[in-house]
Amino acid sequence: MARTHCDPHLVNALEFDDVSLMMPRTRRRKGGGRSGRLRRLARESSRVNEQVFAGISLAVAPGDSVALMAKDRKADTVELIRLAAGTLVPDHGHVRRRDVVIPILRRAGLINAKLTVRQNIFVVGIMLGMSPDEITERMDWIVATAGLGKSLDGYARSCPPELRRRIVWTVSMATGARAFATQGSLIVGDEGYREIGWAHVEQLKSDGVTFLVAGQNAHVMERFCTRAIVVGGGGVLLDGSVAEALALVGRAQVQEDDDEAVEDEVDILDPRSERDDWRAD
Repeated sequence: MARTHCDPHLVNALEFDDVSLMMPRTRRRKGGGRSGRLRRLARESSRVNEQVFAGISLAVAPGDSVALMAKDRKADTVELIRLAAGTLVPDHGHVRRRDVVIPILRRAGLINAKLTVRQNIFVVGIMLGMSPDEITERMDWIVATAGLGKSLDGYARSCPPELRRRIVWTVSMATGARAFATQGSLIVGDEGYREIGWAHVEQLKSDGVTFLVAGQNAHVMERFCTRAIVVGGGGVLLDGSVAEALALVGRAQVQEDDDEAVEDEVDILDPRSERDDWRAD
């Protein structure tokens, strides 16, 4: 995880101050004539910079559970999460945090099949800012909560995608962070594991932990979130209740993202991401 500056004396858990961001996008070649048709057949593309956010200012209070929705496209919320966590640095403005914000975007894709489950727990935990001693101290809780059992010292290649997602989710929760930002399902796993997950996040919420939740279905947002932010066109279109946000975006448009589909997004923990800037604010 990128190094980020945190101010424990900040009143809000998170503040965006006049934040602007440009991101490179891939565009398919266009144009008429023979050369244009050949370029399209060859699937040629070009890279262009696109304005994602322009002058966004908002604040998130400690203990808020905020639903993030995009009016135009899902990627806006991914980049908002990356900015909140500090793995993406704005071109203009500042993002201030009272505590470290733990990003949870990819799940199954973070697990290395060539390592054992135990080794993967250490790798993911260190990426999320935990020390080896902290991971060792919380290993029993991670193993018991994720239901790893005898697979702890087996190679991760034998783990199904659902178990890989559970490993990453459980390690993320084991960080003991005071703020989380997630893209995709808030709770992963089968019905039994979801009950464990819901009990855990509800307890964290009651303890004043801050959550930013994107890519979740309308039912879960209504159940868990107390506030909603809708982004689109480079700015904040609405900052209000979940009901108001769903009315603006359209309830049918808010779908629960499948974690495998989220794998196609830019990974906020992947140092190879083209736009990541690994500097402190």
